[in-house]
Amino acid sequence: MKRNRLAASFFSGAATALLAVSCLTTALAASGKVSYNFANVALGGETKITAGADITAANGQKVPGTILFTDAAGGKTNYLPIRAVSELLGVEIGYDSATKTILLGGQPAAEPAEPASTAETVSGRQWQRELDPTNGGIYYTWPRPKETRDYNALPTIRPTWLPEGYLLLGAGVGREGVRNDSVTWTYVKDETSGSKITFTCYRPTNRSRGYNFGVGLETAALRRDAVVQGRSADFYRVYEDGSRNILVWEDTAGNLFWLQGTQDQATCERIAESVRDVKDTPLPALTFGWIPEGFTLDTEGGLTMPAIVEETWAKKTQGPPTSTDMFYWTYSREALFGPKSTKPESVKVNGVQAQYWPGDLDAQSNTASVSGTVTAVSTSADQLGTLLWTDPETKINFRLEAPFDRDTMIRMAESVSPK
Repeated sequence: MKRNRLAASFFSGAATALLAVSCLTTALAASGKVSYNFANVALGGETKITAGADITAANGQKVPGTILFTDAAGGKTNYLPIRAVSELLGVEIGYDSATKTILLGGQPAAEPAEPASTAETVSGRQWQRELDPTNGGIYYTWPRPKETRDYNALPTIRPTWLPEGYLLLGAGVGREGVRNDSVTWTYVKDETSGSKITFTCYRPTNRSRGYNFGVGLETAALRRDAVVQGRSADFYRVYEDGSRNILVWEDTAGNLFWLQGTQDQATCERIAESVRDVKDTPLPALTFGWIPEGFTLDTEGGLTMPAIVEETWAKKTQGPPTSTDMFYWTYSREALFGPKSTKPESVKVNGVQAQYWPGDLDAQSNTASVSGTVTAVSTSADQLGTLLWTDPETKINFRLEAPFDRDTMIRMAESVSPK
């Protein structure tokens, strides 16, 4: 504490200014008389600089230990080299050459530098790749976001080959940002084992695409080079047990493809090789001739594409909807997945063999969300009954998931007709 008080007193004294010898000697000499090494300097009663003796600067040169300036009126002022003061009082000293500033008492905290972008442009590709191994992030960014726009229709690109046993669960679209910018197709083999394949087509937009898995990843072992349709691709083994593998590639039009599943690299590449723009014959517009009273079509919660139609029907409720307030209807020319966790009951729809799985309305339900009309609800897979059937003439496959008994669902199915 004594040193700090001494330093404050020393620097505040009007007669004792701290100036560098090299930059002030000429100026002082021009307006008065300058003498060197005139006085002793003591700190705490102990002589530190002796009159008549030079001191050694940091570069090894000898410089005056003290400077006495006598002005035109005969007034005298003693000066010390700043470095001598800093050493005597234990005050840190520095010099900022950019601003020509002598820094006493420590350096100012440096402004934190903007983190360097880790985005990497890969030869022959347009999307930039960025990995965050600490948090498990895998991201791809379109480098020219101002070129992006709304699209007139959803992309119809998807796999045309899958490993045996995988059936279409459904399709989903991004509902934020650019219109019609992405579609995700989900295929399931066995509901109980969680064996699932998802394929997403992302069009160029100003949004980064990817996931943060929330776990540290070993970058060296994470990404492997791959080839899809003659173009370089990235294969990621996210978890050591192979429970999540990802293949990422793009086409010449700038579409980014993201394939995810448990399959090994060779299988993922084979699925990717089958990906193409499928020119489906548009499905007919169909509807129910009869449904239980009170249900209406939620026009915001569905999906209509040439290859698949998904609809949500709901009752208007005062509060959050429950599993009994909604049912779901999907139809496609692709075979649709049913709940394989239990053996279905064999039933008939319009005289044609069908499969029915009863629901359990007492099973635990998940949260439902409401915004004006119902736009989303999540229920336990065991709550809703499921009815699968195929129209023998059109070859269209249907799936009805509803909180109704078998006879009600069959009646609904048999009432389906063109709008």
